[in-house]
Amino acid sequence: MLQFLKWVKVSFWIAIFLLLVSPLALLSIHTNSTIPPSHEIIGTESISPSLGPFTTSAIFKSRASAVMVQSASLRFWSGRATMTGTYFVAQGKHYVITVHHGIHGPCWLTTIVYKEERYACKRYVTLNEEKDYVIIELDGALPERTPIRIPLDLPQGKQWNKSYSILNTIVYTGYPNAIGPLTLRGDVVGYNHYEYVYVFSHAYGGASGSGVFTANGKYIGHIVAIDVGSTELGVDILENIVIVVPAFNVDWSVVLN
Repeated sequence: MLQFLKWVKVSFWIAIFLLLVSPLALLSIHTNSTIPPSHEIIGTESISPSLGPFTTSAIFKSRASAVMVQSASLRFWSGRATMTGTYFVAQGKHYVITVHHGIHGPCWLTTIVYKEERYACKRYVTLNEEKDYVIIELDGALPERTPIRIPLDLPQGKQWNKSYSILNTIVYTGYPNAIGPLTLRGDVVGYNHYEYVYVFSHAYGGASGSGVFTANGKYIGHIVAIDVGSTELGVDILENIVIVVPAFNVDWSVVLN
């Protein structure tokens, strides 16, 4: 009899527990089966969980500092060039570094674009045709963008050697064909003396000027082109061999002194 009463008591509490838990379980199942709004799925800048914390941080830095740059010519029939730039701060001032070959006109015809908002070029700090870069000073901070910090986000000491080592992983964010921002990975695969670094990745028109970062988040250069060569069959475009101007070929003293 006592065992029966104990069984009834245990059964009673089990029944109470199930009554309390069942609605929560049903709610959880319903919640998990509901598709979230689209802006919650792709509007959160989420990074693949398969990546490590350092690479994730580097990707955030790459995406947060990438901007579109557009430059028009004084000759209205010449059109407008679209490229990518990296937003940075140095000595309390705000700048964008991008490629020289995309600059078609004066500063007042060059704009920085993010989310369809346009921001004016204050002045060209330096135009270097040989190394293919231009540094643009801005009037102030860019909303919703996080600048990298020069020289803090450049490699330091022995990091320079490691950053350009063969098969070192890199990431970059750009606006190929004026879409994006798109983030890609790649690997350092070779060099052209001290002038260029070759990266195995992908790049297309509009990605020129994209900042290249190591997996540790160090800025090591900007994309200038993809490799184009000649064969017995004609011109061969190697879209997966990307040419990068290394950061040590940029004269940063113009913004630091």
